[in-house]
Amino acid sequence: MITLSFRTLDHSAWSEDFDTPQEAREHFLWFMGKLYDIGTHYAVNEYGDVTCTLDGATWKELGLGDNYD
Repeated sequence: MITLSFRTLDHSAWSEDFDTPQEAREHFLWFMGKLYDIGTHYAVNEYGDVTCTLDGATWKELGLGDNYD
């Protein structure tokens, strides 16, 4: 199982579970948009108001971050 956990500037937070990397990737892109920065521990959308952490896979396995496992 792959879990994406989101947090917004207004302190809203939620997590969503996915069975495949493709499902997780599609949801990530739908919510975070096409412009984002990925670090080793979390991703930030282009406006800096939403962050996302990942558990159960790597950014690379989702096809989102070639530089980070």
